[in-house]
Amino acid sequence: MTEMSKTRRMGSQDSATSHALLDATEHVLREEGYAAATSRRIAEVANTTQQLVYYYFKTIDEVLLAAYKRRIERGLERLMDDVTSGKPIHAIWSDYCDATDARLTFEYMALANRHAGIRAETSRFLNTARALQAETISKAYDEKGIPHFPVAPAAMAFLIQAVTLLLCRESDSGVTAGHDEIRATVEWALRKFE
Repeated sequence: MTEMSKTRRMGSQDSATSHALLDATEHVLREEGYAAATSRRIAEVANTTQQLVYYYFKTIDEVLLAAYKRRIERGLERLMDDVTSGKPIHAIWSDYCDATDARLTFEYMALANRHAGIRAETSRFLNTARALQAETISKAYDEKGIPHFPVAPAAMAFLIQAVTLLLCRESDSGVTAGHDEIRATVEWALRKFE
């Protein structure tokens, strides 16, 4: 058998079909959980065949990782837009409030416990995002003459992400008690920084 015949032909990772499969993967994760993310179910949601899933991806783990990488790259692109805006801390807060898909985020977090690739990408994303956010917040503090203690820029970056994630998660579960008040408190604090 020649080396050429051993190599399986794969579809383009940047095709419309590939993106449709990744969209379907995220839909299944969000609506049914990661246990339901099978090639058969992803194909059903994408309105295609199971064989086509394996034309574009070697394994279901590869599909999950590709969907996650696409998601975090989009998140990093939004973050870059946020930090270059006129009010970067407000933009980061608003972006997390508006763009956080808590159900999907928690499914990926659960997957990270078992999927080394997703765990590594989570670490890469959070470390990159937090460093960028902390740097941006530090500059805003310095411009306003705000001391970096007691709420250090890295702590503020962490708090923004944690609060928005919890707000979105609770909202998805039908819990809204205290949400308006915490949003108002954060908005008040952000006005002090920018």
